[in-house]
Amino acid sequence: MADAPDDYVDERFDHFLEDLLGLLEQPSISATGEGVAECTDLAERLCREYGFDETETVETDGQPAIIAHAEADESADDRPTLLLYGHYDVQPVDPDEWTSPPFEPTVREGPDGRERIYARGAGDNKGQWFAHLCAVRALRETTGLPVNVTLLLEGEEESGSPHLDQVVEERADELAADLTYVADGPIDASGRPHVLMGARGMLYVQLDATGPNRDLHSGNYGGPVPNPAWELNRILSSMKDDDGRVTIDGFYDDVRPITDLDREALDAMPFDVEAVEADLDIGGFANGPGDSYLEKLLYYPTLNIAGFASGYGGEGTKTIIPSTAKLKMDMRLVADQDPDEVYEKFRSHVENHTSGTVDVEVSKFGTMSPQRTPLDHPVREPILDAVAEGWNTEPILKPTLGGSLPTAAFARHLETPVVVVPYANSDENNHSPDENLALDCFESGVRTTAALLDRLVDYGV
Repeated sequence: MADAPDDYVDERFDHFLEDLLGLLEQPSISATGEGVAECTDLAERLCREYGFDETETVETDGQPAIIAHAEADESADDRPTLLLYGHYDVQPVDPDEWTSPPFEPTVREGPDGRERIYARGAGDNKGQWFAHLCAVRALRETTGLPVNVTLLLEGEEESGSPHLDQVVEERADELAADLTYVADGPIDASGRPHVLMGARGMLYVQLDATGPNRDLHSGNYGGPVPNPAWELNRILSSMKDDDGRVTIDGFYDDVRPITDLDREALDAMPFDVEAVEADLDIGGFANGPGDSYLEKLLYYPTLNIAGFASGYGGEGTKTIIPSTAKLKMDMRLVADQDPDEVYEKFRSHVENHTSGTVDVEVSKFGTMSPQRTPLDHPVREPILDAVAEGWNTEPILKPTLGGSLPTAAFARHLETPVVVVPYANSDENNHSPDENLALDCFESGVRTTAALLDRLVDYGV
């Protein structure tokens, strides 16, 4: 029998892989509910088999969550607790777009020759949180579990996490921890892992403009009759200046200032501007606050047009004044912006810039708060060391994820630092056909979690 966690991972890796494939066979689509009940049962069983002492399914008004606990093998009052967060739900699929069926996991070579698991949920997020279970089992079977571990699996992350806040707030005593650790998302394209100290938030809105009570002939009515598409276009043009700054009153008021430590982190991040331009086939980058691509991406909020629909978009011509126009927008928010406050500023701006000739309705479709753990927090060093050991290379430290994760719920209700360390390959195709997880990334994830659990005791977090 192996006497060290690393040796145990080597010996048992094929068994880990077999159980992961079984987990990936089980659909769990939160948007439709397909397979959710069966997946929660399977996830609880795997938690118990892999060394957790107790599990519970937590019902919500949507899909259920799962909480599992594993107590340290050497119980002591000063043993820290690590809270691990992941989600068992997955995105919907169109099987016709996949090379192999999305819920029949297949191991085959990827375009770079590396062995990969192809299945929905492989990288997002079953493969990543299952790595935590493997690490717990490796420690249980060898040197012992050195800290207390709590695992929270959400069932609605792919639907915007509408009930996560409620679960974390109502179960705060059970979820209390010294650190919340999230394995989600892809590593860097260079092959180096990320250590992300937060995530941007998001506000999603829709504007509906209604003009004449029907589409009109643009010759018979063009000129005097207002066009709702032009109304939304005019409102949009009032939201940014020529330098790319958002002109909504107070939009940047609560943006956390960039510190000298932030500047050091920015300077240390590898980034090839020309390679990104070439990959995207664009002639340059947009104006806006921030002196560089990474500064714009990580430290400033955005105002994005996600979709604009109005009038005729078919083949040929149709000369009309459309009756309606619809605009969808998302805003990526940064620490310390409040999505509800930003929404009120957005709504006020729209109201102040409407002409009154057409009706414009503003709707809020969803919010997610930003979260950022300070770069100099004591937990930084044990995590950087563990990731370096697990991946056998130095990680890239970043202040935040460019995208959004529901990490703010843990910072708000548990007052815990939250750190995100992705375990999936950079080309995991999450949310897309042929989603995949490279086997070496999965193995590195297992080793990283095991190393972190050991280091949390040494660093006294």
